[in-house]
Amino acid sequence: MEMKNVIYACLDIAESAALGGLLVYLMKGMLPERFVWKGKIHASFFFWLQFVAAREFLSYSNLVKRLIYGEGMQIASSRQSIAPVLASLCITLLAGFLLYRGSRIKAVSLVAAFYAFLELIRFFMYPFAVWCIGRWVDWYTERNFVAENGDLALYYAGIERVELFWNVSHACLAFAGVLTCVFLYKRALASGGTAYRPEEAAVLCVPELMGLSFTVMLRSILFYYEKEVYNLVDHYPELNGMIPCVAFLCIASILLNVKMLGKVEREHEKRRRAELCQSRAEELYAHVKDLESVNLKIRGMKHDLKHYTADIQALLLKIESGDMWAKEELRHYVDSMHLSLERLDSKCQTNHPVTDVIIGRYERLMEQKQISFSCDFIYPKQFGIDVFDLSVILNNGLENALEACEREPGKAKASILSKQKGNMFFITIENTCSKRMRWGEEFPISEKRENGHGLGLKNIKDCAERYFGRVCVQILDNRFILTVMLQGQSVP
Repeated sequence: MEMKNVIYACLDIAESAALGGLLVYLMKGMLPERFVWKGKIHASFFFWLQFVAAREFLSYSNLVKRLIYGEGMQIASSRQSIAPVLASLCITLLAGFLLYRGSRIKAVSLVAAFYAFLELIRFFMYPFAVWCIGRWVDWYTERNFVAENGDLALYYAGIERVELFWNVSHACLAFAGVLTCVFLYKRALASGGTAYRPEEAAVLCVPELMGLSFTVMLRSILFYYEKEVYNLVDHYPELNGMIPCVAFLCIASILLNVKMLGKVEREHEKRRRAELCQSRAEELYAHVKDLESVNLKIRGMKHDLKHYTADIQALLLKIESGDMWAKEELRHYVDSMHLSLERLDSKCQTNHPVTDVIIGRYERLMEQKQISFSCDFIYPKQFGIDVFDLSVILNNGLENALEACEREPGKAKASILSKQKGNMFFITIENTCSKRMRWGEEFPISEKRENGHGLGLKNIKDCAERYFGRVCVQILDNRFILTVMLQGQSVP
């Protein structure tokens, strides 16, 4: 008996370890881990460890058995098996909140999906498993005991071997079923990207919780002991077909639901990419117009240069002839030429012609609208950050700053600065803003009404994520502060 208990305990630990690994696989890539302990042990290891420990504790602790099953510590009703399942689910969910970052509703949807698959696969197999073990025991009894008047001790030993083989086979088949469901779920979810919104995660929870509710209902009525065992499927044989059918439909609804979400996310991503391309085309067009404007002014300056030199020569001749007023006129003339040349150049030198033109354009626009503007931005050549991605960030950030400042006439200010720290590059755009701003899920809601409104900050976020960075938005004392963090790679 002791050897049998040891074997079953080892089987339970192996099953819990395998299922825990499957749960970690489901969570991986969907939610970021909170920490890596000593640079080696990830938070996911502790998540796996708690799952195994919780299952084993709930299965073998005498205290838990006494609380659930009474002093006899023997299950008398299938209803009593609900508590360990729900306790394990709650402990795993709490561990998920502590060990993973991100939306909690996403953690709920992932954990609920895993437990729904685990329970539904069991009940999908239950009627067939009960029928098979019953037929197997009848066949073994007929062959090895009744027909041959076999030894009772040998008969029970054979029954135990059959029971062990069947339990191992059943555990392997159940694990294979859960593995298949989790793989299909993860693949469908990953195909739409990991950035699905909390409301979409809430939609995923509906069929998962429906499946769990179905299994809880079955556990509450499936069987109980009084003077004899009352088994629901014995009294209602049609349930042998209905239970697997409903369990299969619940699994199918979970998988189809997540597949539809993946399809919606892919379409949403295509639309976002199209909008980003349109935005980039508009930025490129504005960039070309700026270059044309500067080039036109330079050509005009070159065209007038011969007139300037002729005028200077005439003034020099007057000075040589002793006209002292000509000297003052020459100084004034040269100062005017210098001022004209300064207007062609931006006050902000960023170390790259593209960023020079972009910031220079917004500098001139703000000067026209009497908005105070300051710049301390340097293009990070050694960071391997593409200048076109930077142009998306600068154009969208400065455009939003200009629009916000236009709503605060007379006292508006805007600024842009950059800072390097290690392999990180920070861009901060700050501007005057109104306190009355409506917020969406993570960014303020744009007040623009034309096509493509509200895409600026999303485009900035897309560029930041391309460099493993992020976007932070703050509003402090009527100041809107946009901080973009980019992770660069050193280039020679």
